[in-house]
Amino acid sequence: MNCIGIIAEYNPFHKGHEHQLKELAKRYPDALRLVVMSGSFVQRGEPALFDKFTRARWALLNGAHAVIELPTVYATANAERFAAGGVRLLHRLGARALAFGTETEDASLLQKIARLSLSSTVQTACREALKKGEFYGTALRQAIITECPDAAAIVNQPNALLGLEYTKAIHQYGLAMNIIPILREGEHHSDKLASNWPSGTALRRQIRNLDALTDFPSTDNVSPYISANLQGEYKESVESGAYSDLARYYDLVLYESRKQGAAQLEALADFKEGLHQIWTSVSQKASWPEAREQLKSKRYSYARLDRMASYTVLGITRELQNEAHTEGPQYARLLGFTDEARPWLQRKEFTVPLIQKWAPFINTASGLTAELAALDQRATDIQKLCLTNPIKRQGGEDFYFTPWYIKK
Repeated sequence: MNCIGIIAEYNPFHKGHEHQLKELAKRYPDALRLVVMSGSFVQRGEPALFDKFTRARWALLNGAHAVIELPTVYATANAERFAAGGVRLLHRLGARALAFGTETEDASLLQKIARLSLSSTVQTACREALKKGEFYGTALRQAIITECPDAAAIVNQPNALLGLEYTKAIHQYGLAMNIIPILREGEHHSDKLASNWPSGTALRRQIRNLDALTDFPSTDNVSPYISANLQGEYKESVESGAYSDLARYYDLVLYESRKQGAAQLEALADFKEGLHQIWTSVSQKASWPEAREQLKSKRYSYARLDRMASYTVLGITRELQNEAHTEGPQYARLLGFTDEARPWLQRKEFTVPLIQKWAPFINTASGLTAELAALDQRATDIQKLCLTNPIKRQGGEDFYFTPWYIKK
């Protein structure tokens, strides 16, 4: 069976994601569409808006055939490690092609730029720029353009970096995978609902925009951007307060930052150059956004600081993140599947175990696998604790969730 992989967050799932899945179905009607999706925390370093089980269901109802959880250690990492974790997990599950949204459908050009980005010349230039305090994305783009000016039209696009990282990872790890770039519709990072194709940023902002502290928002303003068959479930999730409240999460960040000593912070992933000392001091601010403003510098972007904040809450150490990156994904947690995925589920050539029941898995796991599974479970419990409605905050959901089966 042909298997096309997709790496996604679906934070939240919207018509742009539906478009990508339908486009793949149209081009490759006989291929399995396998999604590796961030779980309870996302790459921007915060709890997902809706829980991973709900987001997986919405994807399955709109064109995905199977959804696997991307372990938290990769889901909260920088773009390079996020991409490497997702690509390697898909390959270990039999995917031999990767589809992703980007600003160009020229696969050969993306392959060329990816190979160039791995060259010693570009890597050296990138390291030198990082030493001078440049952000990683800026350093990589500048180094590539210096060597190949024609690449500027691609790498200067705001959404190009992640697609490039996916393609880089395929080359770096010598994986037998083709790429299927799909022209992106709309503005991926726009904070306004200004077109027919929404951005996740704009949807999250709209849903969290409460009119009063005691009221949950309505889905009226976002319904045009949501798949028709999800309108009812979206309405129920939003109006019942089953979405994460960043103010609650930010309090957790400050709590953990104040509780942990400088030595504990220094052991966390990405904490270096004495930043743990400053972090301890600014954690006395009244809010995480205020503390983050004090930490922001040319070297530390808001996005990087938010990821580091998630490490304080989740306890992701430098040692654990490095080992996970070196070894690659150790298991695949199945969140749901459709009838079309049944033949794939019966395949024997997976090189990681496929997990359908959490309790027997985590109770027998050991070593790195046990650490990564415990992190996933912790992330799920914390995401639930951050939900807006108090009655939705029960923990332990990993143990009683059964993978969705969507009969078509």
